[in-house]
Amino acid sequence: MSAAVAWAQSLGPLLRLSPSHMGESMINVIRLVITVVFGFLWWWIYNRIGTGLEYLMILGSVLAVCACCCRGGEPQREWSWDVYFACIRRCWIATLVLMVSLFIIGVLVVIFTTGAPPSGVVLTDILLAAIGAPLFVRLICCAYE
Repeated sequence: MSAAVAWAQSLGPLLRLSPSHMGESMINVIRLVITVVFGFLWWWIYNRIGTGLEYLMILGSVLAVCACCCRGGEPQREWSWDVYFACIRRCWIATLVLMVSLFIIGVLVVIFTTGAPPSGVVLTDILLAAIGAPLFVRLICCAYE
């Protein structure tokens, strides 16, 4: 057992890290890094295409979220709140990781474009967008489960 693993396990009661949780945590770290890298590239493309095609970027992004998260199956003949809430519960960690990633992207974009950290108002707008966009799209997509 390496020293790093022994140290992480000694923190287990404090951080509730077990080997299985460390694996789940690493998956979320990988998701976060991938989202930040490709999110930054998405931003770069979005700024290069101009306002005439921004609707295409936004629509494509929303549809991609629905395509990835919605798990079809038998079409629902009647509404079920149980199915709706099960859908929301199934992806809440992935949605949270996406929100954190979007916040990081927003901060990086401000620093990249202005050379300075975002102000309080800009941070509030970044938080609104980073939380609101994935949350509302997720809530909509689950309605189509």
